Amino acid sequence: MAGAAIGVSHLVQSTRAGADYGLQLAFVILLVNLFKYPFFEFGHRYAAATGQNLLQGYALMGRRYLLIFFLLNLVSAIISLAGVTMVTAGLAEYLFGGVGGTVFWSAFFFLISIALLSMGHYRWLDRSMKFLMVILLLSTVVACLAAGWHGPVAPSDFSSPNPWSKVGLGFLIALMGWMPAPVELSVWQSLWLQARERDKKERYTLAEARLDFNVGYGLSVVMALLFLFMGAWVMHGSGLVFSNAGSVFASQIVQLYQEVLGDWAGPVVALAALAAMFSTVITCVDAYPRSLAVATELIFPRFQPDGRRHHLVWMLLCCGLGFVIILRYASEMKNLIDLATTLAFLAAPFFAFLNYRLINSAAVSQEMKPGPFLNALAVLGMLFLSLFSLVFLWFRFIG
Repeated sequence: MAGAAIGVSHLVQSTRAGADYGLQLAFVILLVNLFKYPFFEFGHRYAAATGQNLLQGYALMGRRYLLIFFLLNLVSAIISLAGVTMVTAGLAEYLFGGVGGTVFWSAFFFLISIALLSMGHYRWLDRSMKFLMVILLLSTVVACLAAGWHGPVAPSDFSSPNPWSKVGLGFLIALMGWMPAPVELSVWQSLWLQARERDKKERYTLAEARLDFNVGYGLSVVMALLFLFMGAWVMHGSGLVFSNAGSVFASQIVQLYQEVLGDWAGPVVALAALAAMFSTVITCVDAYPRSLAVATELIFPRFQPDGRRHHLVWMLLCCGLGFVIILRYASEMKNLIDLATTLAFLAAPFFAFLNYRLINSAAVSQEMKPGPFLNALAVLGMLFLSLFSLVFLWFRFIG
């Protein structure tokens, strides 16, 4: 959960939120994490309760739901893979002194991810992500403490821009789209849990599944706030603006740490951030095609190809189309990220509804269903996501 979530939404969007608006959006980050929580939890809960993944559950609800999921997920896969890989490429370009460029490093990370996943290095991925998250977490905690000690750089008479404006609404939606992750990540969780049960040849209990999920979710929320504080304390009110180019943006992120910890921190933080983003790329290269492959087989029951080859075909297709987008938007990283995160937020109410309806269906035994509080929070979450989506669409196309 943390490996998939801690990436663009944290390194890019949370830091931008702090740099542009100070601490004003801390409440929004907490709120969207709270209201999305039930729908991610339902992914773990359904897999633990039934032994099935969410896509199998959607199929029980009706083929039309799977078709809508497939179409939305296909668009999301291509744009999201392009976005996360561009950020990773920017960090690599910065770390290696400008060698290569965005297109070169994007192709490199796509190819190495496909190669590692094709060879089945799943346990290596699982273990390495835990280690990399610890490095990035510790570096960010120390940097935040140092930044808090020095105090904000904004002058005492600095007036922060208002995020609750027509202009700020677009960024609010983009911030919440992948905060802490797109809701369809709940499908990935159920697929991973199912695969882990097959690997260990034993069923997960609900308590084990919830503990695994809650630790990752809690860590992603803490990291989002830490990156927000870094942007607010070190960059907000300084007159500096994040660049649209990936490598320049990466250097600006690293400089935040250098300003409070010293020059020695630059390479360490850059390497940790690159590693964390690379883990996100591998996760997305695995999970988006995996969910598309499973959905295809459920939509067309007579089509039963070899599972590994089918997964590989989707990996090649999604990465190839993502690379085409990178070729077009190589110098417009922020714009591409905002597009991907905005689309994710607009699709969130549909995925939230699917998960809510499925976990309360007859497919789940009564004792494994969520309690009244979690169901009430889910209803509030669907209203929250739907209302913000409608307001955004109104101002974007009508207002």
